[in-house]
Amino acid sequence: MSYPANKQEITFYSPLTLEDGSALTRVFMREPLVRDRIEFSRMKGNDLENEVAMIANLCDMNVRDVENLTSADFSQLEDMFNDFLLPPEKREKSTSSEA
Repeated sequence: MSYPANKQEITFYSPLTLEDGSALTRVFMREPLVRDRIEFSRMKGNDLENEVAMIANLCDMNVRDVENLTSADFSQLEDMFNDFLLPPEKREKSTSSEA
């Protein structure tokens, strides 16, 4: 499967402790595809549960870890997602081409 090269790094305010005891301090969110939005529309949970699942997918995280983020850190992920919905020239944050 081929994903867009546009990714943006998000550094967490509060490191997330993973099940193995390691700390996750940052993630990269990839630019969403139409396919991601279609999958979102087919989900059976409530709006917030579905948003968490979609953001987890875009950040290559599991849902449980996203659920354990602070609200401030989750807001950063939401903001980045919303930024990706804008035309590239209108995005507030510059995206980088990370593989």
